[in-house]
Amino acid sequence: MSDVSAPPPPPGSMPYPVAPYPVLPPVATRPRLPRKWLGPKGGWLVFLGLTFFWLCNVLFDQLVVHHVGLSPNSLVLGGFGMTAALAYTLAYRLRPQDGISVVRLLLAFLLGGLLSTELAILIEAPLVFALGSSPQATLITHSLAGPIEEACKLVAVVIAARGLVVRNARNGLFLGGAVGLGFAAFEDMRYASSALSDNLLGHGQLFSVIEVTFGRDLVGPFEHPVMTALLGAALFAASRNGRFRITGIVVLAYLGVAAAHSLVDTSGDLLAFVIQPALVASEIGAGIGILVALGLSAVWLVYSRRLNRRMLAQEAEPAPLTSGPPAYGFPPPAGDARSPATLAAPISPAAPASSTSPGGPGAPNIPGGQGWPGKGGPGQGGPGQAGGAG
Repeated sequence: MSDVSAPPPPPGSMPYPVAPYPVLPPVATRPRLPRKWLGPKGGWLVFLGLTFFWLCNVLFDQLVVHHVGLSPNSLVLGGFGMTAALAYTLAYRLRPQDGISVVRLLLAFLLGGLLSTELAILIEAPLVFALGSSPQATLITHSLAGPIEEACKLVAVVIAARGLVVRNARNGLFLGGAVGLGFAAFEDMRYASSALSDNLLGHGQLFSVIEVTFGRDLVGPFEHPVMTALLGAALFAASRNGRFRITGIVVLAYLGVAAAHSLVDTSGDLLAFVIQPALVASEIGAGIGILVALGLSAVWLVYSRRLNRRMLAQEAEPAPLTSGPPAYGFPPPAGDARSPATLAAPISPAAPASSTSPGGPGAPNIPGGQGWPGKGGPGQGGPGQAGGAG
Protein backbone atom coordinates (compact mmCIF):
# COMPACT_ATOMS: atom_id res chain seq x y z
CA MET A 1 0.00 0.00 0.00
CA SER A 2 1.48 3.33 -1.11
CA ASP A 3 2.12 6.15 1.30
CA VAL A 4 -0.54 8.75 0.45
CA SER A 5 0.93 11.22 2.96
CA ALA A 6 4.19 11.62 0.99
CA PRO A 7 4.67 15.19 -0.29
CA PRO A 8 4.23 15.70 -4.05
CA PRO A 9 7.39 16.16 -6.14
CA PRO A 10 8.56 19.73 -6.60
CA PRO A 11 7.39 21.50 -9.76
CA GLY A 12 9.54 20.83 -12.86
CA SER A 13 10.92 17.57 -11.56
CA MET A 14 10.19 14.11 -12.93
CA PRO A 15 7.90 12.02 -10.72
CA TYR A 16 9.90 8.89 -11.57
CA PRO A 17 13.64 8.35 -11.73
CA VAL A 18 14.98 8.46 -15.32
CA ALA A 19 17.69 6.07 -16.37
CA PRO A 20 20.71 7.68 -18.01
CA TYR A 21 21.19 7.31 -21.77
CA PRO A 22 23.04 4.12 -22.63
CA VAL A 23 26.63 4.53 -23.67
CA LEU A 24 26.96 3.20 -27.20
CA PRO A 25 30.03 1.14 -28.00
CA PRO A 26 32.55 2.76 -30.32
CA VAL A 27 31.98 2.23 -34.01
CA ALA A 28 33.93 -0.79 -35.20
CA THR A 29 36.67 0.17 -37.65
CA ARG A 30 38.26 -2.15 -40.13
CA PRO A 31 41.63 -3.26 -38.77
CA ARG A 32 44.58 -2.21 -40.86
CA LEU A 33 46.15 -5.21 -42.51
CA PRO A 34 49.87 -5.67 -41.98
CA ARG A 35 52.06 -4.61 -44.87
CA LYS A 36 52.99 -7.55 -47.10
CA TRP A 37 56.65 -7.61 -48.08
CA LEU A 38 57.42 -4.34 -49.91
CA GLY A 39 53.81 -3.61 -50.77
CA PRO A 40 51.99 -3.78 -54.12
CA LYS A 41 54.47 -1.33 -55.70
CA GLY A 42 57.49 -3.17 -54.39
CA GLY A 43 58.45 -4.28 -57.89
CA TRP A 44 59.51 -0.74 -58.70
CA LEU A 45 61.74 -0.68 -55.63
CA VAL A 46 63.36 -3.95 -56.72
CA PHE A 47 63.93 -2.64 -60.25
CA LEU A 48 65.35 0.71 -59.17
CA GLY A 49 67.60 -0.86 -56.54
CA LEU A 50 69.06 -3.51 -58.85
CA THR A 51 69.47 -1.00 -61.68
CA PHE A 52 71.37 1.40 -59.41
CA PHE A 53 73.78 -1.31 -58.26
CA TRP A 54 74.17 -2.54 -61.86
CA LEU A 55 75.08 0.93 -63.10
CA CYS A 56 77.62 1.36 -60.29
CA ASN A 57 79.24 -1.98 -61.18
CA VAL A 58 79.40 -1.22 -64.92
CA LEU A 59 80.95 2.22 -64.36
CA PHE A 60 83.46 0.74 -61.95
CA ASP A 61 84.40 -2.04 -64.39
CA GLN A 62 84.82 0.22 -67.41
CA LEU A 63 86.12 3.47 -65.95
CA VAL A 64 88.10 2.45 -62.88
CA VAL A 65 89.61 -1.00 -63.37
CA HIS A 66 89.21 -1.04 -67.21
CA HIS A 67 87.99 -4.62 -67.44
CA VAL A 68 87.88 -6.10 -70.90
CA GLY A 69 84.58 -7.83 -70.09
CA LEU A 70 81.81 -7.38 -67.56
CA SER A 71 82.14 -8.70 -64.06
CA PRO A 72 79.71 -11.41 -62.92
CA ASN A 73 78.00 -8.87 -60.68
CA SER A 74 77.32 -6.59 -63.64
CA LEU A 75 75.94 -9.44 -65.73
CA VAL A 76 73.65 -10.75 -63.01
CA LEU A 77 72.35 -7.34 -61.93
CA GLY A 78 71.76 -6.27 -65.52
CA GLY A 79 69.96 -9.47 -66.49
CA PHE A 80 67.78 -9.66 -63.39
CA GLY A 81 66.87 -5.98 -63.00
CA MET A 82 63.44 -5.89 -64.62
CA THR A 83 62.80 -9.64 -64.52
CA ALA A 84 63.27 -9.84 -60.74
CA ALA A 85 60.88 -6.91 -60.30
CA LEU A 86 58.21 -8.65 -62.35
CA ALA A 87 58.82 -11.94 -60.53
CA TYR A 88 58.19 -10.08 -57.26
CA THR A 89 54.89 -8.78 -58.69
CA LEU A 90 53.85 -12.31 -59.67
CA ALA A 91 54.65 -13.66 -56.21
CA TYR A 92 52.80 -10.76 -54.57
CA ARG A 93 49.63 -11.50 -56.57
CA LEU A 94 49.50 -15.17 -55.61
CA ARG A 95 46.45 -16.23 -53.60
CA PRO A 96 46.11 -19.19 -51.25
CA GLN A 97 43.39 -20.59 -53.52
CA ASP A 98 45.89 -20.85 -56.40
CA GLY A 99 47.82 -23.62 -54.71
CA ILE A 100 51.17 -22.23 -55.96
CA SER A 101 53.68 -21.48 -53.24
CA VAL A 102 56.18 -18.66 -53.51
CA VAL A 103 58.99 -21.22 -53.44
CA ARG A 104 57.55 -23.04 -56.46
CA LEU A 105 57.19 -19.77 -58.35
CA LEU A 106 60.78 -18.73 -57.59
CA LEU A 107 62.09 -22.15 -58.62
CA ALA A 108 60.18 -21.83 -61.89
CA PHE A 109 61.73 -18.39 -62.35
CA LEU A 110 65.34 -19.39 -61.62
CA LEU A 111 65.70 -23.09 -62.39
CA GLY A 112 62.99 -23.13 -65.06
CA GLY A 113 64.56 -20.19 -66.84
CA LEU A 114 68.03 -21.74 -66.63
CA LEU A 115 66.79 -25.15 -67.81
CA SER A 116 64.92 -23.74 -70.81
CA THR A 117 67.90 -21.58 -71.79
CA GLU A 118 70.32 -24.48 -71.69
CA LEU A 119 67.96 -26.75 -73.63
CA ALA A 120 67.64 -24.11 -76.33
CA ILE A 121 71.44 -23.75 -76.53
CA LEU A 122 71.90 -27.51 -76.84
CA ILE A 123 69.49 -27.57 -79.80
CA GLU A 124 70.56 -24.34 -81.51
CA ALA A 125 74.33 -24.87 -81.23
CA PRO A 126 74.47 -27.93 -83.57
CA LEU A 127 72.17 -26.07 -85.96
CA VAL A 128 74.52 -23.08 -86.13
CA PHE A 129 77.49 -25.40 -86.59
CA ALA A 130 75.74 -27.27 -89.41
CA LEU A 131 74.84 -24.10 -91.29
CA GLY A 132 78.42 -22.87 -91.04
CA SER A 133 79.12 -19.87 -93.26
CA SER A 134 75.93 -20.10 -95.28
CA PRO A 135 74.71 -16.66 -96.39
CA GLN A 136 71.27 -17.42 -94.97
CA ALA A 137 72.54 -18.92 -91.72
CA THR A 138 71.40 -15.99 -89.59
CA LEU A 139 67.94 -15.90 -91.15
CA ILE A 140 67.43 -19.65 -90.74
CA THR A 141 68.67 -19.61 -87.15
CA HIS A 142 66.41 -16.71 -86.20
CA SER A 143 63.45 -18.34 -87.95
CA LEU A 144 63.83 -21.56 -85.97
CA ALA A 145 64.54 -19.79 -82.69
CA GLY A 146 60.83 -19.26 -82.05
CA PRO A 147 59.67 -22.90 -82.26
CA ILE A 148 62.78 -24.18 -80.45
CA GLU A 149 62.75 -21.75 -77.54
CA GLU A 150 58.99 -21.88 -76.98
CA ALA A 151 59.10 -25.69 -76.89
CA CYS A 152 61.97 -25.60 -74.38
CA LYS A 153 60.14 -23.15 -72.15
CA LEU A 154 57.00 -25.26 -72.31
CA VAL A 155 58.99 -28.28 -71.11
CA ALA A 156 60.24 -26.23 -68.17
CA VAL A 157 56.66 -25.17 -67.34
CA VAL A 158 55.52 -28.80 -67.28
CA ILE A 159 58.38 -29.74 -64.96
CA ALA A 160 57.64 -26.76 -62.69
CA ALA A 161 53.99 -27.90 -62.42
CA ARG A 162 54.91 -31.37 -61.20
CA GLY A 163 52.83 -32.18 -58.11
CA LEU A 164 50.62 -29.11 -58.54
CA VAL A 165 47.00 -29.91 -57.67
CA VAL A 166 45.25 -26.86 -59.12
CA ARG A 167 45.89 -26.73 -62.86
CA ASN A 168 43.82 -24.00 -64.42
CA ALA A 169 44.49 -21.17 -66.87
CA ARG A 170 45.34 -18.71 -64.08
CA ASN A 171 48.11 -20.95 -62.74
CA GLY A 172 49.33 -21.43 -66.30
CA LEU A 173 49.75 -17.67 -66.57
CA PHE A 174 51.74 -17.60 -63.33
CA LEU A 175 54.10 -20.49 -64.02
CA GLY A 176 54.48 -19.66 -67.70
CA GLY A 177 55.25 -16.05 -66.89
CA ALA A 178 57.81 -17.08 -64.26
CA VAL A 179 59.65 -19.41 -66.66
CA GLY A 180 59.55 -16.75 -69.38
CA LEU A 181 61.01 -14.18 -67.01
CA GLY A 182 63.85 -16.54 -66.08
CA PHE A 183 64.57 -17.27 -69.74
CA ALA A 184 64.65 -13.54 -70.51
CA ALA A 185 67.03 -12.89 -67.59
CA PHE A 186 69.63 -15.44 -68.69
CA GLU A 187 69.29 -14.39 -72.33
CA ASP A 188 69.82 -10.74 -71.37
CA MET A 189 73.04 -11.72 -69.65
CA ARG A 190 74.28 -13.29 -72.89
CA TYR A 191 73.35 -10.22 -74.93
CA ALA A 192 75.06 -7.88 -72.47
CA SER A 193 78.21 -10.01 -72.56
CA SER A 194 78.37 -9.90 -76.36
CA ALA A 195 77.60 -6.16 -76.51
CA LEU A 196 81.19 -5.32 -75.50
CA SER A 197 82.52 -6.61 -78.82
CA ASP A 198 79.63 -5.50 -81.05
CA ASN A 199 79.85 -1.71 -80.48
CA LEU A 200 76.19 -1.25 -81.40
CA LEU A 201 75.25 1.82 -83.46
CA GLY A 202 78.88 2.85 -83.63
CA HIS A 203 79.09 3.69 -79.92
CA GLY A 204 81.78 2.62 -77.53
CA GLN A 205 81.71 -0.45 -75.35
CA LEU A 206 80.19 1.28 -72.33
CA PHE A 207 77.34 2.81 -74.30
CA SER A 208 76.73 -0.50 -76.09
CA VAL A 209 76.29 -2.32 -72.78
CA ILE A 210 73.91 0.36 -71.45
CA GLU A 211 71.88 0.39 -74.68
CA VAL A 212 71.49 -3.37 -74.75
CA THR A 213 70.64 -3.71 -71.07
CA PHE A 214 68.10 -0.91 -70.94
CA GLY A 215 66.62 -1.91 -74.29
CA ARG A 216 66.16 -5.48 -73.16
CA ASP A 217 64.70 -4.31 -69.85
CA LEU A 218 62.12 -2.16 -71.63
CA VAL A 219 61.10 -4.69 -74.29
CA GLY A 220 61.81 -7.94 -72.44
CA PRO A 221 58.65 -7.95 -70.27
CA PHE A 222 56.51 -7.94 -73.43
CA GLU A 223 58.21 -10.87 -75.19
CA HIS A 224 59.29 -14.07 -73.43
CA PRO A 225 57.13 -13.75 -70.28
CA VAL A 226 53.95 -12.91 -72.22
CA MET A 227 54.48 -15.60 -74.86
CA THR A 228 55.18 -18.36 -72.36
CA ALA A 229 52.34 -17.21 -70.08
CA LEU A 230 49.79 -17.46 -72.91
CA LEU A 231 51.12 -20.86 -73.96
CA GLY A 232 51.10 -22.11 -70.36
CA ALA A 233 47.53 -20.87 -69.86
CA ALA A 234 46.38 -22.79 -72.94
CA LEU A 235 48.10 -25.96 -71.73
CA PHE A 236 46.74 -25.71 -68.19
CA ALA A 237 43.21 -24.90 -69.40
CA ALA A 238 43.20 -28.09 -71.49
CA SER A 239 44.23 -30.34 -68.59
CA ARG A 240 41.72 -32.82 -67.19
CA ASN A 241 41.90 -34.88 -64.00
CA GLY A 242 45.36 -33.51 -63.22
CA ARG A 243 46.85 -34.55 -66.59
CA PHE A 244 48.04 -32.30 -69.38
CA ARG A 245 46.48 -32.84 -72.79
CA ILE A 246 47.66 -31.73 -76.23
CA THR A 247 44.48 -30.42 -77.81
CA GLY A 248 43.83 -28.35 -80.91
CA ILE A 249 43.77 -25.16 -78.82
CA VAL A 250 47.19 -25.98 -77.35
CA VAL A 251 48.65 -26.64 -80.82
CA LEU A 252 47.21 -23.39 -82.19
CA ALA A 253 48.54 -21.46 -79.19
CA TYR A 254 52.01 -22.95 -79.69
CA LEU A 255 52.04 -22.21 -83.42
CA GLY A 256 50.82 -18.65 -82.88
CA VAL A 257 53.35 -17.89 -80.14
CA ALA A 258 56.20 -19.49 -82.10
CA ALA A 259 55.29 -17.55 -85.24
CA ALA A 260 55.17 -14.27 -83.31
CA HIS A 261 58.54 -15.07 -81.72
CA SER A 262 60.10 -15.82 -85.11
CA LEU A 263 58.65 -12.61 -86.58
CA VAL A 264 60.22 -10.57 -83.80
CA ASP A 265 63.62 -12.18 -84.45
CA THR A 266 63.58 -12.16 -88.26
CA SER A 267 61.85 -8.87 -89.13
CA GLY A 268 65.19 -7.03 -89.42
CA ASP A 269 66.78 -9.82 -91.50
CA LEU A 270 63.83 -9.90 -93.90
CA LEU A 271 63.76 -6.13 -94.34
CA ALA A 272 67.49 -6.13 -95.12
CA PHE A 273 66.70 -7.70 -98.51
CA VAL A 274 64.71 -4.64 -99.61
CA ILE A 275 66.00 -1.80 -97.43
CA GLN A 276 69.57 -0.53 -97.38
CA PRO A 277 71.62 0.15 -95.38
CA ALA A 278 71.21 -2.85 -93.10
CA LEU A 279 71.30 -0.63 -90.02
CA VAL A 280 68.08 1.11 -91.08
CA ALA A 281 66.44 -2.25 -91.78
CA SER A 282 67.50 -3.44 -88.34
CA GLU A 283 65.97 -0.39 -86.66
CA ILE A 284 62.68 -0.80 -88.54
CA GLY A 285 62.66 -4.50 -87.71
CA ALA A 286 63.13 -3.68 -84.04
CA GLY A 287 60.10 -1.38 -84.24
CA ILE A 288 58.03 -4.17 -85.83
CA GLY A 289 59.13 -6.53 -83.09
CA ILE A 290 58.02 -4.05 -80.45
CA LEU A 291 54.60 -3.75 -82.10
CA VAL A 292 54.21 -7.53 -82.19
CA ALA A 293 55.21 -7.78 -78.52
CA LEU A 294 52.74 -5.04 -77.58
CA GLY A 295 49.98 -6.88 -79.46
CA LEU A 296 50.69 -10.07 -77.54
CA SER A 297 50.71 -8.09 -74.31
CA ALA A 298 47.26 -6.71 -75.14
CA VAL A 299 45.99 -10.27 -75.67
CA TRP A 300 47.52 -11.30 -72.33
CA LEU A 301 45.94 -8.32 -70.56
CA VAL A 302 42.45 -9.00 -71.93
CA TYR A 303 42.70 -12.71 -71.17
CA SER A 304 44.01 -12.24 -67.63
CA ARG A 305 41.27 -9.72 -66.81
CA ARG A 306 38.67 -12.10 -68.16
CA LEU A 307 40.00 -14.85 -65.90
CA ASN A 308 39.99 -12.46 -62.95
CA ARG A 309 36.35 -11.48 -63.53
CA ARG A 310 35.38 -15.13 -63.82
CA MET A 311 37.18 -15.93 -60.57
CA LEU A 312 35.46 -13.07 -58.72
CA ALA A 313 32.07 -14.15 -60.07
CA GLN A 314 32.61 -17.69 -58.82
CA GLU A 315 33.60 -16.43 -55.39
CA ALA A 316 30.48 -14.23 -55.23
CA GLU A 317 28.14 -17.15 -55.89
CA PRO A 318 26.43 -18.48 -52.74
CA ALA A 319 27.57 -21.84 -51.52
CA PRO A 320 25.30 -24.73 -52.53
CA LEU A 321 22.87 -25.93 -49.87
CA THR A 322 23.87 -29.12 -48.15
CA SER A 323 22.04 -31.44 -45.84
CA GLY A 324 22.15 -29.77 -42.45
CA PRO A 325 19.98 -29.51 -39.35
CA PRO A 326 16.19 -29.64 -39.85
CA ALA A 327 14.18 -26.54 -40.58
CA TYR A 328 12.79 -26.35 -37.05
CA GLY A 329 16.12 -25.26 -35.69
CA PHE A 330 17.51 -27.99 -33.46
CA PRO A 331 19.39 -31.16 -34.35
CA PRO A 332 17.72 -34.55 -34.13
CA PRO A 333 18.56 -36.72 -31.16
CA ALA A 334 21.00 -39.57 -31.48
CA GLY A 335 19.50 -42.71 -32.89
CA ASP A 336 16.89 -40.99 -35.07
CA ALA A 337 16.59 -43.18 -38.15
CA ARG A 338 14.66 -40.74 -40.31
CA SER A 339 16.23 -39.61 -43.60
CA PRO A 340 17.86 -36.16 -43.95
CA ALA A 341 15.22 -35.20 -46.52
CA THR A 342 12.48 -35.91 -44.02
CA LEU A 343 14.25 -34.00 -41.28
CA ALA A 344 14.85 -30.99 -43.53
CA ALA A 345 11.18 -30.71 -44.50
CA PRO A 346 9.40 -27.72 -42.91
CA ILE A 347 6.92 -28.21 -40.12
CA SER A 348 3.30 -28.02 -41.25
CA PRO A 349 0.79 -25.96 -39.21
CA ALA A 350 -0.79 -27.52 -36.19
CA ALA A 351 -3.16 -30.26 -37.24
CA PRO A 352 -6.63 -30.51 -35.73
CA ALA A 353 -7.03 -32.75 -32.77
CA SER A 354 -7.21 -36.37 -33.72
CA SER A 355 -6.64 -39.60 -32.01
CA THR A 356 -4.07 -40.68 -34.63
CA SER A 357 -1.66 -37.83 -34.04
CA PRO A 358 1.49 -39.30 -32.50
CA GLY A 359 1.95 -36.34 -30.19
CA GLY A 360 -1.59 -36.17 -28.96
CA PRO A 361 -4.28 -33.55 -29.54
CA GLY A 362 -2.92 -30.23 -30.81
CA ALA A 363 0.62 -31.46 -31.41
CA PRO A 364 2.34 -30.35 -34.61
CA ASN A 365 2.34 -32.80 -37.49
CA ILE A 366 6.03 -33.52 -37.98
CA PRO A 367 6.88 -35.16 -41.31
CA GLY A 368 7.96 -38.73 -41.01
CA GLY A 369 4.87 -39.96 -39.20
CA GLN A 370 6.52 -40.16 -35.75
CA GLY A 371 7.30 -37.71 -32.99
CA TRP A 372 10.68 -37.05 -31.46
CA PRO A 373 11.84 -39.98 -29.36
CA GLY A 374 11.46 -38.93 -25.78
CA LYS A 375 11.60 -40.60 -22.42
CA GLY A 376 8.87 -43.01 -23.45
CA GLY A 377 11.04 -44.53 -26.18
CA PRO A 378 10.97 -44.37 -30.00
CA GLY A 379 7.69 -43.43 -31.59
CA GLN A 380 6.43 -41.45 -28.57
CA GLY A 381 6.21 -37.74 -27.93
CA GLY A 382 9.28 -35.81 -27.01
CA PRO A 383 9.73 -33.27 -24.26
CA GLY A 384 6.81 -30.94 -23.97
CA GLN A 385 4.48 -33.22 -25.94
CA ALA A 386 1.95 -35.76 -24.80
CA GLY A 387 3.14 -39.07 -26.01
CA GLY A 388 2.86 -42.76 -25.41
CA ALA A 389 0.57 -43.44 -22.52
CA GLY A 390 0.14 -39.68 -21.83
